Amino acid sequence: MKIKKSISIFTFSLFLLNIHAESFRIRKAHVISLKNELTEVSAGECNIYDAVAVYLPEDKTFIEGIEIKMVIPESIASWKNSVAATVYDKITPEPKSNQIDYSGTRLFVSTIPGKLSWVLQVPLKKENSIKENNYSTKIDNIPSSQATNLFVKFQPVMKGIPEEVLNSNITVSARPIFSDKGRLELNLIGEETSSENFSVFIDDSPVNLKKDIILKTGMHNLSVISENYRNEMRTFVIDQAKTTKLDIVLRGVEPSLILEAPEGVSIWLDDIDCTKQRGKEFIITEGEHSLKFVIGSYEVVRNISAIKGKTYKASLDVDLSISEN
Repeated sequence: MKIKKSISIFTFSLFLLNIHAESFRIRKAHVISLKNELTEVSAGECNIYDAVAVYLPEDKTFIEGIEIKMVIPESIASWKNSVAATVYDKITPEPKSNQIDYSGTRLFVSTIPGKLSWVLQVPLKKENSIKENNYSTKIDNIPSSQATNLFVKFQPVMKGIPEEVLNSNITVSARPIFSDKGRLELNLIGEETSSENFSVFIDDSPVNLKKDIILKTGMHNLSVISENYRNEMRTFVIDQAKTTKLDIVLRGVEPSLILEAPEGVSIWLDDIDCTKQRGKEFIITEGEHSLKFVIGSYEVVRNISAIKGKTYKASLDVDLSISEN
């Protein structure tokens, strides 16, 4: 066993010498795509002479990295450090299942640990919250921003490996690692919605509407402040890696009135019949107004002092009271 360990260390130290672009040959490439996937995608079973090409999502706004999970057979786990996994960037030519010769820049290399499960975490951004644990390894090097795929090659790095290990397969899958953020798609609807006419605040911080609104997951408070429109306030929730759509209809600052009354009641505003406006919100002018509800020969008259930016509701309730003497 000591001889096996010394051979492994010697072989692997030579394996680490080349840190620049290198050319190599594999037995087979297993190609999977995360372009339109938000969940884990399996590459199936890979021989220790095979490789896995993981095509990255096109929109990486909410993706901090890629997690590559390996289920390791006991035969390989028992021969600890006998097989290595190498992650490449800038791979050429474009990975295909029938392509065996490649060239790429090495990002990471390590022997597969003596475990039945191992996870490689590949950050796609320098600023990330990815944390490794006892079952995962975080790669320090970050792929180029133009990278369209990650390439993971398996290779035996020890002499005298038994046939059982050489014929073993590693089950590989990959999934995106999402940041704890989402997007707000805000649509302000009004006669003139130029950003000069209002200011938008989220959690009391000003928002630039010309840029993507990216927020942490959870509940947020939004305010629209304007001199030409009524101030609007909303509460909304941002979900991880999703877009929340929020439509706000901007209302003018003119005072408005809502009339509510039972059928058969006629309604008059400043001696104008407004009965057909029942249940609807409509604009009125600022200042004093006279409101009259008429039921047969019975009238109820009230005055309203309408102020800019306010909405008033006038309701007539008809009730019947029964008492026992």
